[in-house]
Amino acid sequence: MEKQQQTGQKRKKVDIPIAKKLQIIDDLENGMSTKEVMVKHNISSRSTVTSIRQSKQKIREQASQSHHAIGKRMRFKMPRYPKVDEALFIWFLQKRQQHVPVSQEMLQVQAQTFFNKIVGEGEFGSRGYIEKFIQRHEIRVLKITGEKLSSNVAAIEGYVQNFSKKVRDKQLSPCQIFNADESGLFFKNTPTSTYVDKGATSAPGRKVAKERVTFMPCSNMDGSLKLPLMLIGKSQKPRALKHVRQLPVYYKASKNAWMTQFLFKNWFFDEFVPRVTKFLEDSNLPVEAVLVLDNCSAHFTGGDLQTRDGKIWTEFLPPNTTAIVQPMDQNIIQMIKLRYRKTLMQEMMGRPGDFHENVKNIKDAMFWVAEAWDSVPLDAIRKSWNMLYDPVQIEDEDDEPFSVLREKLQNISKKLLENRAVDEEDEDCEVLKDDDIVDSVLNPDKDINSYNLADSTLSAAEDVNCSIDTVNLEGAPDDDDTPVVTDEAAINGLNLVFKYAEENGWSINTQFRLHQMRLDIFEKTAGARLSH
Repeated sequence: MEKQQQTGQKRKKVDIPIAKKLQIIDDLENGMSTKEVMVKHNISSRSTVTSIRQSKQKIREQASQSHHAIGKRMRFKMPRYPKVDEALFIWFLQKRQQHVPVSQEMLQVQAQTFFNKIVGEGEFGSRGYIEKFIQRHEIRVLKITGEKLSSNVAAIEGYVQNFSKKVRDKQLSPCQIFNADESGLFFKNTPTSTYVDKGATSAPGRKVAKERVTFMPCSNMDGSLKLPLMLIGKSQKPRALKHVRQLPVYYKASKNAWMTQFLFKNWFFDEFVPRVTKFLEDSNLPVEAVLVLDNCSAHFTGGDLQTRDGKIWTEFLPPNTTAIVQPMDQNIIQMIKLRYRKTLMQEMMGRPGDFHENVKNIKDAMFWVAEAWDSVPLDAIRKSWNMLYDPVQIEDEDDEPFSVLREKLQNISKKLLENRAVDEEDEDCEVLKDDDIVDSVLNPDKDINSYNLADSTLSAAEDVNCSIDTVNLEGAPDDDDTPVVTDEAAINGLNLVFKYAEENGWSINTQFRLHQMRLDIFEKTAGARLSH
């Protein structure tokens, strides 16, 4: 310092990229000394490392606000109006999710709209602001084209390599890597086509029931932890759940039965983090995990989807690649729907009464979809990760895994090139209007449509000890005189027992067994009807 003052020279400021700062923080937390870190990263000043150590929480919080790689960025500079910036980015993500082309002029118009709603009347949205917005969120410009396979292959390959490297650097095992994804379900929907005899010219039917819910499966890579499904309905307090003390799903509600930012954030901190933490502690593993997500606008909650210590965090997939690399989209969600619809048909055919009126409430749907998720084999979950991360292949030193990836991508080119409308049932994230976006950034902890069923998160492992009084059989009729129990009487009896189980808090596993017993009778009666 004295030498610098004597010569009149100022010490040269050296900027360190954010990515390098994160590496330094990881090295320090892994036990490296300050001197070792200085040597490894070619840093001459001890105070630089000390400053990074003291600011590690702030650095991680800022880094988490970027949905994509932070690249060579040296620092994060907050915009003058952060709420306007956040609203504009949510709007941008939502438009791209809908495959709507977004130009600079569109961003300028929308920035002005959000400025008027959040700040007040005034001029806003200059080209300079939009350019900085684009740099801040690492938005690229691509020419719109129908031939998008090659660019997607490059994007996916680059992301897969970076993701694999990050997993290796963090030393994460397959049971510490998770994925979650939403999908819609018309839970009362009957078949929309039917077989007819050769003389039939039409197939009259009833109006399609479009009562929908959204469900979200979440599991780690090896299937050792399958979290209870999150199910979103429209009703805050469904009448069918009035006396139910335990549910097989994590139930919430929103106006359109869509996932919202508020609901997803609550699920992450109230459901995902506690269950994953307990699982890792019980497995004698470090409490460190990553949740891989797509770029659904409901998942963007201001970059705070991580624990305070940063040990459980989220990783976002590149846009427009989820159909190819997102594990839950690799037949897992489809398997849940197929198993659900099979159970739905068995119940509708087996129950007495009108075929179209046999599914009356959301309670049945909760159990059926939960059973469908429970029946998804672990091997299918493991295979669903092959496109994103294969721990066996990644351990190889050569480039063979990525040549395999390229071949897989070429084989599914038709899937990428399809230009089809989004299935109504597959709409899972809330489509926010401008006022909704403004309200979400101004009131991040407010959601008037959310509903927390207090008893819905009780552990499925809990059981209730039920004592059965001894029945005095003296004077009972002989077996030969006992009337045969009909299928309808058995179903009515099971319904009564099931209601008792719900009201008295029997375990979910026990209720599953009661459901299976009732389903066996439905299959029998359905078979008898078809044989006549």
